[in-house]
Amino acid sequence: MNVTLRHQQLSWGAVPVPYAALWSGEAAQMFIATCPHAKVPAICDHEARGTGKPIFGKPHMTRQRELIICERCDLCARPLAGRTKISLSHASFRVSGAQGGCIMQVEPLVHKDCALECVRHCPSLKRDIDAGTLFVRHVLKHRTQLALLTEAAVEEFCGVRRKGIVGHAKVELQRWRDRDLHWLVNSGNNGDK
Repeated sequence: MNVTLRHQQLSWGAVPVPYAALWSGEAAQMFIATCPHAKVPAICDHEARGTGKPIFGKPHMTRQRELIICERCDLCARPLAGRTKISLSHASFRVSGAQGGCIMQVEPLVHKDCALECVRHCPSLKRDIDAGTLFVRHVLKHRTQLALLTEAAVEEFCGVRRKGIVGHAKVELQRWRDRDLHWLVNSGNNGDK
């Protein structure tokens, strides 16, 4: 499948489906394989994007890693480079040893216009906005980290005990500006999508 078709935006009715969303046709037993993006043994889901119904809020393991490692938008899967990067997350600031503080999240970043689409359509984000638990951040500097799973977690996901298996990729926010929904909605569309 060529890149254009593989990254095509899919919808469920009138709702755009995030690229990383797991579909019911992919929800079989997870397995261990070399992740084509991380190049290490990792937990993987079967690949059948667009088959069945989208399971919003549950990421496809391989596509989640792809978005973070390849720096692509969670909603549209287009490259993030050269665009305003937004974090929509519950993750909070934590001190992380020698590097100082950071925010570590499993949610891939999104373009600014895609972030607005996400908050318009996603029921979970709407609940978070109402509860005041969603952080909107304009990301200035970040890096990728891979989460190593415990043997027990690998067994829970795949039915076998193994060490050294990667789960999700994580985005480590290193520099950002705290923003809010008002900024996202009203800062204008200056051509930065």
